[in-house]
Order: sequence, then C-alpha cells, then structure tokens
Amino acid sequence: MDIEDTSGGCGQSFQLNVVVAPAFDGKKLLERHRMVNAALSEEMKVIHALSIKRAWSVAEYNAKVDETAR
Repeated sequence: MDIEDTSGGCGQSFQLNVVVAPAFDGKKLLERHRMVNAALSEEMKVIHALSIKRAWSVAEYNAKVDETAR
C-alpha cells in the first residue's frame, strides 16, 4: 500500500495510490473500495477524506509491473 497525506499537514485527508490485495480477486472496483474502507474503519473516524487511486488484485499488479518492465 502506498499512502500519501494530501491534507497539507493536518492529517485528515489521504490518498491511497496503490492497494494490492489477494482478496480483490474477482471483486468489482466498488467492492474493493468498500473492503478498504472497512479495513480502515477505526482510522476513518478521524480521517475527513480518503481517495483510493488504484485497488488491484495481485495478478493485476503483477501484470502492470511486467508491462512497465518491457
């Protein structure tokens, strides 16, 4: 997971640039985002905004890495 603080220092706005999880296999994008939000349920109590830029299965991530290595 790659996390970026986009709040300007107040710690209330974050962007998840890449989240890779085997549990994402066969899940639609909305389901993946819900899974991330559920996993961060305690943290979400103090976070004002969370943006998930990419939520990939391990296979999707490996395909992207292979693609860029060519």
